[in-house]
Amino acid sequence: MDISRYLPFMSKWANPLKATFFFKLNEKYPRFGFTIGILIASIGILFLLMFPFLALALPFDLYDTVIHAKELKDWINAVIQLVLIGLGGAFSWAIYKLKFTLPSGLDITREKFPHLFELIEELQGEFGNPKIDRIIIRDKYEILVIKTPRSGMPFINTRTLIIGLPVLLTMSPLYFHALLARRIGQLSTQHTPISTRLYFLNNIWLQFKISCHHSKNIFTKILRYFFQLYNPLYQNMLMPLFQEEELEADSYGMDLINHTDMNECIVYEEVVTQFLKNKFWPKIYHMAKRSKTPEFLPYSQITKVVKAGVTNDEISETIQAALKVEMHNPAPTPSLTKRLNHLGHAKPLPPKRLSQTAAEYYLGNNLGKIIQLFDKRWLSKIKKQPK
Repeated sequence: MDISRYLPFMSKWANPLKATFFFKLNEKYPRFGFTIGILIASIGILFLLMFPFLALALPFDLYDTVIHAKELKDWINAVIQLVLIGLGGAFSWAIYKLKFTLPSGLDITREKFPHLFELIEELQGEFGNPKIDRIIIRDKYEILVIKTPRSGMPFINTRTLIIGLPVLLTMSPLYFHALLARRIGQLSTQHTPISTRLYFLNNIWLQFKISCHHSKNIFTKILRYFFQLYNPLYQNMLMPLFQEEELEADSYGMDLINHTDMNECIVYEEVVTQFLKNKFWPKIYHMAKRSKTPEFLPYSQITKVVKAGVTNDEISETIQAALKVEMHNPAPTPSLTKRLNHLGHAKPLPPKRLSQTAAEYYLGNNLGKIIQLFDKRWLSKIKKQPK
């Protein structure tokens, strides 16, 4: 029987459990998100541990059953236990052999990028030296930490700090410092140790889902159906907690810069994010479709375009639109109003205009080579896309 054809129906069953419902519930019962998070996370962990438990614990019961077997039902019971041991062993081996892919990007080393490396080490020192195994620069607008399981269990992970080149190219050194402090502070789990671990588990479950999907092992493919249901359920049910963790990340930023600068940083990040999403990238791809060899390459132009395009009017329009988003909008990132309220501010403050970028300050002489590399990679992707 092909279970996959029943998944759409099962997904529809899980669909009513949307994040909106859990936001309302969390509003009424403030500790609901934390409690349900522990419960749902326990289900995923216990599910994975169930198979090695069957393989290791049941042989003792099987031995006892065989020794004392007198009737047919005793032998049937022994056969059932033997089958469960076999399935436990097979699934345990399949889980153990799961392969997880580390995030790809340009590796950051002390030798090549001393200033950026020193900043990261300084922030680690500020937050109790949380371990970071890899640091990479990637092509998207993002700063985040991804924990990648080293085996089939979500306990031992490789921690990758991902820094988006567009962030470096559009943020001032001060704002970039604050955004980086948010993630490194979050990785330290100093403010909310349990909630932060539940936050990182969301991406880990997604990696299990992807890894099971790509595996050719028949038992792993069966596990895939569990994660296809479990991952979106986990994400929807814990969405209020994820927002709380993003607010806590803002608190880590405020540990290092003052409230006014953090307010400006959050506002400027909102403006730049919307500008790149709605104006810069659509224009870039539109121009690329019109020419076999686009002359306008994104990473070499992004700073110049942001400096010219993010005018006072653009800032004002973007802020007004962001302030209209509901306070408890069900999304992984809290609304601008919610973030400002968390800072203790009722109104957004106009950000400082961009003069020197974080890329210029922290990447130094390597900046030109990095931009050239990322533009070359982007151009290669564009040429492979159908016109």
